[in-house]
Amino acid sequence: MPFNARRLNIQHVVHYALLTLGLFPLIVLLSACGGGGSSAGAAAPPVCAAGTTPAPGLVVTDFGAVQGSVVNGTYAFLGVPYAAPPLGALRWQPPQDPVCWETTRQATTFTAGCIQKHFDQFSDAYTIEGSEDCLHLNVWTPAHYNGASRPVMVFIHGGGNQQGAASQETAGAILYDGAKLAERGDVVVVTIDYRLGPLGYLAHPALVDSGGHYGNWGLLDQIKALQWVNKHIARFGGDPARVLVFGESGGAVDTCMLLVSPLADGLFSRAAMESGACVAKTLSTREVDSAGYIADLGCDTAPDTKACLQALDGAALVTPEQKPINAGLVTQTFGPAVDGWVLPIDPLTALQEGNFNHVPFVIGSNSDETAISVPPNTVNRTMVLALFAVVPEPTRSELLAIYDPGAGVSLTIPSPEARASFIRVTTDAQFTCQARRVAMRAAQAAGQTQPVYRYHFTHRLSGTLGDNYGAYHGFELFYVFQTIEDSSFAPLLTANDTAVEAHMLGYWTRFAASGDPNDTTAVAWPAYNNTDPYLTLAATPVASAGLLTQACDLWDVVTAP
Repeated sequence: MPFNARRLNIQHVVHYALLTLGLFPLIVLLSACGGGGSSAGAAAPPVCAAGTTPAPGLVVTDFGAVQGSVVNGTYAFLGVPYAAPPLGALRWQPPQDPVCWETTRQATTFTAGCIQKHFDQFSDAYTIEGSEDCLHLNVWTPAHYNGASRPVMVFIHGGGNQQGAASQETAGAILYDGAKLAERGDVVVVTIDYRLGPLGYLAHPALVDSGGHYGNWGLLDQIKALQWVNKHIARFGGDPARVLVFGESGGAVDTCMLLVSPLADGLFSRAAMESGACVAKTLSTREVDSAGYIADLGCDTAPDTKACLQALDGAALVTPEQKPINAGLVTQTFGPAVDGWVLPIDPLTALQEGNFNHVPFVIGSNSDETAISVPPNTVNRTMVLALFAVVPEPTRSELLAIYDPGAGVSLTIPSPEARASFIRVTTDAQFTCQARRVAMRAAQAAGQTQPVYRYHFTHRLSGTLGDNYGAYHGFELFYVFQTIEDSSFAPLLTANDTAVEAHMLGYWTRFAASGDPNDTTAVAWPAYNNTDPYLTLAATPVASAGLLTQACDLWDVVTAP
């Protein structure tokens, strides 16, 4: 049993495709349509899309038929609803089944991401983007059929649980476009949108649902999407017994939450966290944060707090949000809460005690995570020293011995040395050492029988961009999704980039397929143990042990719960 039953409230827990002789995806599955929730023993709902004529790229879900399109050797099914729009009375409620659609839905274009205050990478300028009607997912599956169901890779986008979208464009490319990954890796790729910011994580007793819970709506959306995948993915050529759930940044945080949530038990068979921590605030802390936010919205003095909030449109609700990463420092205005239901206990404690979904697990980070949010010529030595102002002695002096750029660096004039130190501090404390902490606890957990693998991504672009920003936060995603060649970085690419792209494709898809990223042709990636082994991901991967051990030991003293 992956979970300690003594810690769980029982009421919280109880809550192939037709592949015609190699003609995939000429698929038509006529099945029952759920109309707003399902329960055992309920009367059979009406059949969706009855009488639909087979056509290339046509799949019939429980809620209706979807028609995809051919993209780069794959069939793409875009904007498929996995839940009802969380509007009106469904705002701040657990996600419900979609309402059946009777005519074939053209799933050929992305739908809007969830509404958000989207900040410019380098400034505080922002736009309000997205829609509240956003609970959709996208599926890419190879257009050829080789007689076997494929591994499934379900990706959760980043953005600090405040911004981002499955259709996000970065450096001129749709960063999470799954077409090349599906075709080259012979896998089925799924990306999802989920509620963000106050609409996904506002935790206030006024918003309590019929089950007595509030907050974590975004996590419940992700669980709902995984339930959809388990029920439907075979119809797209995927294997529901081989589902990798993986995410980056805020999506990595959420992946850890799914790893420790009993509500996600059995919904995936491998997990991977890219550049994220395994942290959630207590419900009481989230309530304090939410109360302050509600005051900013002017609803704290209203006779009916919920009615006041419901009267606001989505744009008004997200407007007071702050930038989730500012000058290299991560904030968490909104995010997961230890609510006793979705998250019964603190996630790191759950890992340490073995109360989690025991599956093969990958975790890692990049060597220059915060460089992208710390522009050149913006940091002096005083700013570096200020990072240690609240660290008690003797740890403060020990950390300064590692990170202080030195008395020869100006206290007031920005310098490359000060910026490099600032990036090292904020990267190590928030990402590198967090990855070690999670890997160590997961690998040493009580009852753990599944392997854990740790990586350190160090590859950078050639030229000035690479020199200035290195392996920055999220950069590895261009190589995971094979979209680097579609981006504005394309003119800078060399043989090293081609090699990294091949390595990432191989390791990630092998892990999705078997729970082991290794094969006989690749540099061996060692399973994690108490020597802190890891794989450096670069043009030539290297297996090592003991990454920044002295620094991480000290950061554990400062930041570990």
